[in-house]
Amino acid sequence: MFTLQPAASEALADLLGRIARVAHRHPALADRLLEALSRNAFASGDTAAGVDALYARFGLLEPRGRALELLPALEQAGALAAAGHFPVQAARVCEALGRIAYQQGEYQLASEQWSRALDLAEVSGHCQAGVAARIGLGQVHYAQADWARGLRQMRDAGEHLAGVDDSYLAAKLALNIGVGSFETGDLPAAERHFSHGLAAARRGGHHIFEAEAHWHLARAALARQRMDWAVADCRLALDIAARQGYPWLEAAASRTWTEIALARGDNAAAVRSTRHGLALAQRIQARAQARQAHLQLAELLQAEGDAAGALDHLWQHLALQSEIERLSLPARATLAAPPADEGGAPLTPEELLLHLCGRRQRLAAAPPAEALAELKAAGCRILGLARVVRWQLGDGGLSAGDQPRYLDLLTRHGAPLALPDAALHPCHAELAGLPGAAEARIEMPLYDGAQLVGALWFVDAHATRAWTRQELLIASQLALLFEAIRR
Repeated sequence: MFTLQPAASEALADLLGRIARVAHRHPALADRLLEALSRNAFASGDTAAGVDALYARFGLLEPRGRALELLPALEQAGALAAAGHFPVQAARVCEALGRIAYQQGEYQLASEQWSRALDLAEVSGHCQAGVAARIGLGQVHYAQADWARGLRQMRDAGEHLAGVDDSYLAAKLALNIGVGSFETGDLPAAERHFSHGLAAARRGGHHIFEAEAHWHLARAALARQRMDWAVADCRLALDIAARQGYPWLEAAASRTWTEIALARGDNAAAVRSTRHGLALAQRIQARAQARQAHLQLAELLQAEGDAAGALDHLWQHLALQSEIERLSLPARATLAAPPADEGGAPLTPEELLLHLCGRRQRLAAAPPAEALAELKAAGCRILGLARVVRWQLGDGGLSAGDQPRYLDLLTRHGAPLALPDAALHPCHAELAGLPGAAEARIEMPLYDGAQLVGALWFVDAHATRAWTRQELLIASQLALLFEAIRR
């Protein structure tokens, strides 16, 4: 299970560690212990401990195909974490919700949840949640066959994990980097990372990643046409997955066993293996796996001369593919609808920003109050905001006496902060009385050279908003224009 660093308290961390050791031999008992721990914590009003215990329970049940059971509890826990101002716990809930959405092939929702988890991890300085979210976002790119971009995301996660002793994330990350390397044609690098993942999994006793490493090593052996290695590793993967009760992995390894059976000329075994994998994928509602199994069965049945059976599975494959594509469409436009120029052609946010940058010299020469008003109006128009607030350090603005933790956060972080939920700001209490503090926003530190001189808030009209990476980039560019204005 995921080791929570930090948990809500040292006592809780110790208890979760002991339950994790129980889970290796008695997962059902561990599940009951975690369920009781979470329920009692919520009942006593200890939201942070309740969420942490629930997240640990999710880590236990998700590999066993039971994550959907926790969906209502996780959604409720997310609301409680927001209401109680617990950004770390809220990040963990979002990370879990992203994994549930990803398993079901809802890649747009998964991306939104993981982006939210990443934003919360950034503002709270929580490394583990941020690394887990980055891995998830890389997996979304993988799911869309954008292997190179996904691999860059995984390597970015690796840079953030450097120096952190976490065998769970180390194993997960190594295996995912191996997948990206495999799919981009670098087989030696893929095998090296799969071996690293196997070593980390064994070091931490993470059986699911041990099984997954053997599955990936089997795929690599097939690519090298080493059938003996492929058979040995795939058998190990299937055995661990079946014994430990990991249906997603057993379904995945079953597809590889199908390839092995076909290479041996055993079509009957290939059909049996594929049907088994399909049944597992359908049981846990893993749309992408089920889609692949239907396509594999269509090809196998076609080769056997069963045209009707092949056509039935082909139609089911296409139906699932269409459903996954529909679920992966953006739920809403992430930026405000662009206005039209004089010729009637719509202007994108990027075009509006480019046009604004072209007026940089005129803005620098204009009276500061006039330039500031124009930039604020442009920021609202480009990002679809309620307002833009510029805070100076000192009288009438931010001060070390009133906002010491916030100024320390800006100084230490030195990068944009995307707040998807105003209630989850780590300095919520200090900022509560300021205009814009109750709404979702992007916060940008402002500098004069290397000296922090203030902050810029891009404030939405609502308390929550799922900020995109594109919006964060645009806000960063706008901040450079604001820095050029001197009051």
